[in-house]
Amino acid sequence: MRGEILKIAELRVHGFGKWKDFSISPAANKVNLLIGENEAGKSTLYQFILFMLFGLSPKQREFYLPKSGGALGGRILLKTEDYGDVWVERLHDRYNGRAVCRLESGEEREEEWLHHLLGSTDRKVYESIFSFSADDLLRLQNLTGDELGEVLLNIGLTGSDQIYQTEKWLEKHMDERFKPKGKKPEINEQIERVERWHQKKLAVENDEEDYERLQKEKEEWIQDLEQIEKNATENINRLHRTQQILKTRPVLVQYHQMKEEAESLDSSLIFPESGIERCQQMKEAILPLESEKKMLANNHDEWQRKLEELREELDHEEEEKARLLLNKKTDYDQDANESIQLTKQAERTREQLQKDLNHMDVPIEEDDLDDYPLPFYIEETWRDLRSEWNNVNREEEHLHEQELDIGREFEKIEAQQASIEHEQISEEQVRVYERQIEDAYQSATAPSDRQIRTSRADMIKRRKTGAAGAVGALVLGLIFQSFLPGIEVVLLTILATVVFAVLAYKSHITLQAHTNSQGTQKDDHVSYQNLDKARNQLQKYEKRKTELEHLHDQWRQLNQEEIRLEEKRNHLNQRKLRFESAKAEQESLYPFLKSLKIDYWEKLYHLLTQAREKRVEHHRIVQDLELHQARSNTIIEEMEGFYHRNNWEFYKRNVELHWRALMSWLNEQDKKREQCKQIKESLHELTRQAKENEMKLQTYINKREDLFYEAGVTTEGDFYQKARQVEEKDRTLYVLKDLEQQLKGMLSEEEQEEFGVWERVADESDLQARLDHIKKEKQHLEEKRSKAQQSLADIHSSISRLENSEERSEITHRFQMEKERLQEQAKEWAKYRVALQILRKTKQTYKKKYLPQVMSVAETHFLKLTKGNYSQIRLLPESERIIVGHHDGTIYSPEELSRGTRDQLYVAFRLALGETMAESMRLPFLVDDAFVHFDQTRLQVMSEILEEVSTRHQVILFSWRSDLPSLFQSPQVQELQ
Repeated sequence: MRGEILKIAELRVHGFGKWKDFSISPAANKVNLLIGENEAGKSTLYQFILFMLFGLSPKQREFYLPKSGGALGGRILLKTEDYGDVWVERLHDRYNGRAVCRLESGEEREEEWLHHLLGSTDRKVYESIFSFSADDLLRLQNLTGDELGEVLLNIGLTGSDQIYQTEKWLEKHMDERFKPKGKKPEINEQIERVERWHQKKLAVENDEEDYERLQKEKEEWIQDLEQIEKNATENINRLHRTQQILKTRPVLVQYHQMKEEAESLDSSLIFPESGIERCQQMKEAILPLESEKKMLANNHDEWQRKLEELREELDHEEEEKARLLLNKKTDYDQDANESIQLTKQAERTREQLQKDLNHMDVPIEEDDLDDYPLPFYIEETWRDLRSEWNNVNREEEHLHEQELDIGREFEKIEAQQASIEHEQISEEQVRVYERQIEDAYQSATAPSDRQIRTSRADMIKRRKTGAAGAVGALVLGLIFQSFLPGIEVVLLTILATVVFAVLAYKSHITLQAHTNSQGTQKDDHVSYQNLDKARNQLQKYEKRKTELEHLHDQWRQLNQEEIRLEEKRNHLNQRKLRFESAKAEQESLYPFLKSLKIDYWEKLYHLLTQAREKRVEHHRIVQDLELHQARSNTIIEEMEGFYHRNNWEFYKRNVELHWRALMSWLNEQDKKREQCKQIKESLHELTRQAKENEMKLQTYINKREDLFYEAGVTTEGDFYQKARQVEEKDRTLYVLKDLEQQLKGMLSEEEQEEFGVWERVADESDLQARLDHIKKEKQHLEEKRSKAQQSLADIHSSISRLENSEERSEITHRFQMEKERLQEQAKEWAKYRVALQILRKTKQTYKKKYLPQVMSVAETHFLKLTKGNYSQIRLLPESERIIVGHHDGTIYSPEELSRGTRDQLYVAFRLALGETMAESMRLPFLVDDAFVHFDQTRLQVMSEILEEVSTRHQVILFSWRSDLPSLFQSPQVQELQ
């Protein structure tokens, strides 16, 4: 089963080293090239990816704090098969740099879940398998031949040379400590030292018999001394107990006296617990309740009297009428205000209407507004009349201008015609010039005279046509400009004139060229000057003739236009007559229109309409005013009747004052009613309080009776007398208890039991005799202890003399010290040996499980990288050395290969291990400038291998080489600045 496929879909750097607010989106199935010069931040970005996946310690994170300030951290989007898109966020100052993983479902997971997602791969394992750089290749150059083969073997197993380094380190430390046949290692030397000191120790142990005898006597005296000490301790305890009982005897005597007194008291006395305090509390509670009961009764009588007085002052019938009347005050105020506003509004409307009529400045009065109807179509009729009037005037002005233009055109044509006729030569002179030219052509000896004459005639014809067209276009343009003013006509006229003029000019130039060429051949018959003059005169004649024809055409067109203008004039006069008739009709219906120009009739219509609306509005306001005044008068009459019934003075001019008096009277009634309500509530509250007071008072009285009953008395005096008796009994028992506690504190339980202090008081003389006997016994024990201590000291001296011999002590000490050192060194050597055995066993296990597959994949990659030069990679079983086979059959060890080939062998092993480990985890490859020493051919093959690998693994390649993208078919390139 293949492991979880994991690919990086997006990187977002908040801040990391030189990078800040930077993001990239690596492709999933393409080689990702991150290209940048030195110091462009490639290695920093490489470290950022490792930081996001595996984290860094706080101290390591401080090295990558953003140079320009801000938070260190970022986010990375991982594409997974089982969980979909997973965003991993890691910040320096949050959660102590731990990762927070957010799934598509919205769930949040912690660092441990990310570790599980990465297949429990840590940073070291990841860098060993899925990441390598140029530094890894550089380290290969510092190894010997045997070491290089061993390192490559370990790389094939785990992706790292760490196993090789660790194994060599363990062997070195073991050899430094112990060799079976060596003498220089530490443990070998220590064994020799221990043996030498052991022989010396045996030489000084011959005096052991005397030493053992003294040790036996020492034990016996120690036992005797311990027994003496035990007896002395017991003696001291007895002495102390006797002295303590003598000291406490006065308290003991007092205790037994109080005990006899307590036994003589009456034991049948019964009194409630805390009876005095309880009785006093009840008494203190009853007295205020009795006072409160009396006060509540007095207050109840007083409030009842006030309630009766207020009821007599209330008049419900008149109050109801007054309230009905007061409810109409709002209507009255509204009507009064409306009347005032309507009065002002009516005056304003009247003034505005009069002002509008004066502004019209037409002979019409306010009452006339009702006499003249103004239907809705009148406005349109007056508007049409004004429009017709304006159109007639405008058309008349236009006709007049056209007539003037035609007159000016007639004068202009006649002047041009007279000028041309004056300059024009006669018909006779024309014929003379033509004969001269004809004779000149006939006398020419050129074989193509006919063709030349024909061509020249055509050119003359085209010249005439062009000139006539230009003049005609110009004349027509001027004519149309007078009827159709506009820039379009001018532009068309200019364009047509230019076209015809260019045609005439080209024909004229061509004609002159032919004429000149022919003229040179006819110098024998006609002089050049005469021929040229004849041609010029004929050209001018033709031109003037054409101009006269065009002027004649223009004259005919102007004559037709003059006829059309006359027809328009007749039609306009008919429109004038119809307009005057319609205007006279409106002036007969509305005579005031005679005093106003027709241009203002439509505006006058709007003013009249507004004036009529204001007049209607004025009538409506007056009607509303009369209605409000009538309602106000009705309410005033009703108020006057109320005042008369109650014998109050009423003046119509003081209506507002009467309203306030009415409201004041009602407020007084409300206050009295509210007072009645409050008094009722107070009476109700007093009744409730009286009941509560009675219940509380009776409760306390019942409790007091229960307390007396519990004490066995019926009166308060008997209760206090019995309390004093019980108090005396309690005091005696308290003193007895206190003395008992004192005795227990002064005497131990053993002393209490030995002397029977609770049953009797020991005689003082007996205690003194006992004390003297114990003191004598103490003195005897001290003498025995002194003798035993002296004997024990003598034995100690003899033993010390044997033990403290300087030579023996030193030998014993050194022997023990060297022996312990040997044991520590042996333990240390054993640790290294066990570690080396475990490492070799683990290495052997990995070799059996992964190495064949890794070797096979590495052999495939190595074959491609070397272009088939090296076809085999083998492992020698006896020496566990890696060898490679050349295609010619030659066998090489890794150290015999060139540097570039060794690098290729290393890369082949690294890629092979990553693909093999994909069975358990398929993580992205990170390659940091690992191909810096590859030539162009090897680099091309390496690019093909990486592209093939990128179909199964995501590949991210960091490099300074800007030519790398050209070596890949479809890479995703990100240039780093």
